[in-house]
Amino acid sequence: GLRVARLRIPDMTRGIPCLNPRCIPHGTNLGSTRRHARGVRTSGAPKRESPPPSSSSMGNSPSRPGSPSLAGPRAGTPTRLRYDVSTGVSTDDAPALAPDQTPAASADPFSANYASVMLQGFHWRSCNARELGLTADRSWYGEVLANIPALVQTGVDAVWLPPPSHSVSPEGYLPQRLYDLDSRYGTKEELKALCRELKAAGIKPMADIVINHRCAEAQSSDGRWNIFTGRMAWDQRAITTDNPEYGGQGNGGTGEDYGPAPNIDHTQDWVRNDIKEWLHWMKNDIGFGGWRFDFVKGYAGHFTGEYVGDTTPYVSVGEHWVSCNYNHSHLEYNQDSHRQSTYDWCNSTGGNTAAFDFTTKGILQEAVRNREYWRLSDSQGNPAGFCGSWPTHAVTFLENHDTGSTLQHWPFPTERLPEGYAYILTHPGTPTVFYDHWKDHALQEDIQRLIDIRHRVGLKCNAAVQIEKAEDGCYAAHVGHPAVGVERGPCKEIDMSKPSLCMKLGPADWSPNQGRVGDTKWKVMASGDGWAVWENVRFLSAEQRSR
Repeated sequence: GLRVARLRIPDMTRGIPCLNPRCIPHGTNLGSTRRHARGVRTSGAPKRESPPPSSSSMGNSPSRPGSPSLAGPRAGTPTRLRYDVSTGVSTDDAPALAPDQTPAASADPFSANYASVMLQGFHWRSCNARELGLTADRSWYGEVLANIPALVQTGVDAVWLPPPSHSVSPEGYLPQRLYDLDSRYGTKEELKALCRELKAAGIKPMADIVINHRCAEAQSSDGRWNIFTGRMAWDQRAITTDNPEYGGQGNGGTGEDYGPAPNIDHTQDWVRNDIKEWLHWMKNDIGFGGWRFDFVKGYAGHFTGEYVGDTTPYVSVGEHWVSCNYNHSHLEYNQDSHRQSTYDWCNSTGGNTAAFDFTTKGILQEAVRNREYWRLSDSQGNPAGFCGSWPTHAVTFLENHDTGSTLQHWPFPTERLPEGYAYILTHPGTPTVFYDHWKDHALQEDIQRLIDIRHRVGLKCNAAVQIEKAEDGCYAAHVGHPAVGVERGPCKEIDMSKPSLCMKLGPADWSPNQGRVGDTKWKVMASGDGWAVWENVRFLSAEQRSR
């Protein structure tokens, strides 16, 4: 069962009192439960996007032009399902994959042969799900386990799970004892069972890795909280000198300071060795298949690259969240410098780790909210987000536990979510579906149809895009397999000998059949309010053509 009493952390809905002063520096504003729970300071967190401008202020909009390693098995790698998807009943004819039976990660972790759709398998309140009545009297790990048949049916092949270690905050983002995996999400044994069953179903479990900072459990002789216990029994030498609150005796930090907790000094060889040993244990003993690195801007990217290179996970992605470019309250058209910062971080890892595409999220939610679809094409006619500069390393998404859920720090307009998924599920990069959206009956059918199309067409993270229109009221694109190989950067040349799709967003009229896109015929295979997706008729079955 869930060891709630052991942690003695109250329900987040009532707020968290100051249980651990060694992780909350003097003067921290505790008015926000989010700031306390995870320590995101006002100055360091991306600003919430301003409300859409009124019609009277639209003339102030910026000028517009003209008006991992998602590491994974190679295609065809066999997987063994333990579930009858139609009944949800386990079978014994396909034994679970033990951690040491997992095939070695590809030497080229970003092989274009790997197509993936990820799911963020939790939300902000998942740690309190049982108490809030969000699960059927089971832990969150038990809830995800019960949903494995539905995940298989959806076509998801990687699930990002919450931070697993013992933490000051129930959500897991202020970790203390990294090897202690009894948390508010469930027990260590429940987690191992979940990882085993996910892998048996052909789905890679990803751990949320929080190693920018760590909360101490004891005070040094001068009364500062900087002594760590457990298997990773560190002292002041493991803490950077950037924040004097914790009396760190290591070296200076290599990234942005994180004030609410001691920042780990990754320049120390023995610290990195301890972290790598823990990651190997998480992979080989617990059964994780990939990493999602939290707050990667807090330490140099080459350290992430070292951890990934040493542990060779299937999936590796970093949270490099910086604020988009704004002109007062208006999102600027040109976000090249924003996506370049993400590009530079991925490059600093040695290219072995992907990054969440915050640029695409910022541009896309502004475009669909105000029907400013010209934002979706950059000055070179490529997708304007990070997926348009290094698509194989872009993990696209609409919402996560920070931006949406119950926190709503930077929310995507709810009524435009179908349009958003119509974009990320038909474009380059690796799309991520948020758990709340996957469970939303108003969105489930649209998400499923779009994932089915992505798999049927065979779109991969390196998909080629030819933008047909990007203007007020309409965005349209032809997306398919690249006709030429591109090591880095976008591709516009589409291989018409393979399946492809056309899609459009916005209220304006547009059809690929009117413009004879690709000199072929197209059939609408999915549509909704403000969006539609067509497939090349040549590659549809007779049954699909007749629908």
